[in-house]
Amino acid sequence: MRESERLPLERALLAAADALDAALADARAAHRQYGRLVDADRTWSRLDAAVTDEIRRRRGDVALNAAASLATALREEARAAATRYPDVDADGARLPPRPASDDPVVVRDWWAGLPPQSREQVLAEETAWVGSADGLPAPVRHAANLQLLEAEIERRTAITAVLAAPAGPELTAGPEPTGGPEAAAEAGVLLPDEPRDAARVEEERDLRGLLRLREYLAGAPDGSTQDTAGRPNPDASADQRWLYLLDATAYPLKAAVVLGDLQTADIVVLHVPGATTSVDLRLRREVQWLSALRSEAARLAQGVHAGQTVAVVDWIGYHAPYDIATRRALGDSGVSVFVPGEANDPRYAREAAPVLARCAQGLRALCPRPTRLVASGHSYGASVVGLALRQTDAFDAAVVAGAPGLFTARAAELRLPPGRLYAAVAPGDLIAWLGVFGGQVVAVEGITLLSPFARRVGYPDGGKQLLRPVWGHESYYQPGSATLHAIAAAVVGADDALRTISRRAIDLALRRGSASPADATANTPANSPASAADDPTVDPKLTASAESGRGGRDDSAGAR
Repeated sequence: MRESERLPLERALLAAADALDAALADARAAHRQYGRLVDADRTWSRLDAAVTDEIRRRRGDVALNAAASLATALREEARAAATRYPDVDADGARLPPRPASDDPVVVRDWWAGLPPQSREQVLAEETAWVGSADGLPAPVRHAANLQLLEAEIERRTAITAVLAAPAGPELTAGPEPTGGPEAAAEAGVLLPDEPRDAARVEEERDLRGLLRLREYLAGAPDGSTQDTAGRPNPDASADQRWLYLLDATAYPLKAAVVLGDLQTADIVVLHVPGATTSVDLRLRREVQWLSALRSEAARLAQGVHAGQTVAVVDWIGYHAPYDIATRRALGDSGVSVFVPGEANDPRYAREAAPVLARCAQGLRALCPRPTRLVASGHSYGASVVGLALRQTDAFDAAVVAGAPGLFTARAAELRLPPGRLYAAVAPGDLIAWLGVFGGQVVAVEGITLLSPFARRVGYPDGGKQLLRPVWGHESYYQPGSATLHAIAAAVVGADDALRTISRRAIDLALRRGSASPADATANTPANSPASAADDPTVDPKLTASAESGRGGRDDSAGAR
């Protein structure tokens, strides 16, 4: 449902004045050029023509000045309309109400004060705005985005059918006419297949993403029917799934889904996935990972304060880099090599960070303190989090995993409470050791490194588990892993369940080729001083488990 924007009369008048100014600038330039040509062409032998030219030029001057006065008058009318007719559009029809600004707190309070009839009008007439307005309640945005979802599926289905159809009488394949692409478009000739193929691929991918969102929101099985304790997973139910964002205005499709109830949650996690993540390719994996995180966090939260609940927002709300590396030919040699791909480019993170910060401010408006709001990021998404943490103080803590850098060397430069920046770095995760964006995360001053090593743990509900070690880039959020447990503990503030690690211990594990050692601080709470003996020791009870755990490790070269 892509409603065309209805401009208030004030904005319509201002837009007309701006358009008139732009047209006048072009008109003045052409008018001056005409005058210069006339002056150069003037001779005494053509006196009558010279007089006519001068009269014509002066008339043009008068007309241009009058037009400039019209632009000024339009702006004066706009100022008056803003006061007298703020809810009328350029056609004289009444507009639905809007808040005074897009500040999330202003939006929240404005919505709370609207009568039910006005809320229904806004939802019906401003559906796209409602679906993306930070500060509006999650159920309201969900209702709007469900409407957008169905409308977009219908629209994209029609578009992909057209793009997939063979060239017809209106659009025929053939050689490029003289005059280039514009002439080809006028002649109805389809030029080479590449542009059409690219458009078709993008439309098909976004349509696939929309369909997967629909399936997910309906409560379809996603492979995570049990939580980390083996109990039925509440996230498998449709009433625990919310479509918080749907932006189909540009490729790639952007979305954010919520697991849990933002309105009642005591702890809220805002998670940013990494490179190659798109709705069509990674939605199921993302949901599985974050469902596991939510389940683990909910178990540990009971040790902090009984009855606490957790909600997770999976924010695929930015254009993530498409590839980690790409193959490129060396001239005409026939030899190709791998070179860094889009994930080496900070542009995607810089574009995403302010949008993420605004989303966090919206969540904070909906979930005021003491609700705990935690930033979470994996891979390139962790780098996005690093930039966003400079732009907002909405978060109470941040946890990153497999980060190629946070664009800082000091945690104090981020707007977080002291000691509340955590990082999980697996010994065999190449991406986490690259330090592409501001240096290696393990070297950030003031960061707390979470142990990826195997260990036995107990839960507040009485359960016990042997946590598996983590080696590769794709293993941080696997159920039963040491890093999932540590990330969940950091999320809920369960400091007694946190186990820290030193960089030296990870270096030693790398040299030994094992993810099994527990360093001297591995059984020490994060807020306790590290042992002076900073050497990892192998726990004989965990060695067999750790070595067997390596069998399923991921290849970081293919990391996401």
